[in-house]
Amino acid sequence: MKPIHASIGMAQRSPATSPCLMLTRPYTRSDGIPGHGDAPVAQESRPKRKYTMRAHGSRGFTLIELMVTISIVAILLGLVTPSFTSLLNTNRLATQANDILGALTVARSEAIRLDRRVVLCRSDDGASCSTASDKWQGWLLFVDNDNNDTPSATEILRVGTIASDTVSVQGSSAISGQQNRIRTGSDGFARVTANSSAALLQAKISVCIATASPAENAREIRIVNGGRAMIVSVNNNSTCPIPSNS
Repeated sequence: MKPIHASIGMAQRSPATSPCLMLTRPYTRSDGIPGHGDAPVAQESRPKRKYTMRAHGSRGFTLIELMVTISIVAILLGLVTPSFTSLLNTNRLATQANDILGALTVARSEAIRLDRRVVLCRSDDGASCSTASDKWQGWLLFVDNDNNDTPSATEILRVGTIASDTVSVQGSSAISGQQNRIRTGSDGFARVTANSSAALLQAKISVCIATASPAENAREIRIVNGGRAMIVSVNNNSTCPIPSNS
């Protein structure tokens, strides 16, 4: 009977004192002999995940990637540069032509308001008129109070400069023949001479850049029948010739 009590004692052992978790199911030993009591079954454990640290260093460009990038940039610059140059030259032409047109408009209005002759002339120093035959360096507008056809410090109304290294400004023969002057009488009309009864002026001032970008590389300020002036875009085939009178 002692063996029976011993097995019962084993069956009543507390799982808390057992070296492993005891589950109540019969088992057979590896040698084929039935085991006494419940089979010790170890707890099932999950496989541990292995975590490794990967070095994420900075990655540079390869030679092929660099060459492809440079090629793309060169192509884009080749497409953008002509358009940018054209826009820049167009703005230069418009700015200079509008300045001279504005001066002619002031000459007409001031001549009528003051009942005096107002003169627009080429000026290289901003203080006196110039009779030179090359490209204009600048211009000035004066009211001829003493009728001597020469500006004094108190008569000057406006002064303008010209970037002659980039923009070429030239007057037609009707202007250069009047010593680079455009005289507007008190009636608001420009004439071919200083005489108030002379014929009405028909002339042009050309504002030009010797370039093919843009194709219309000149702006002509046209004075028709001594009246109001207007700006006309002209294609001079990348050159800057002296404009005609008509």
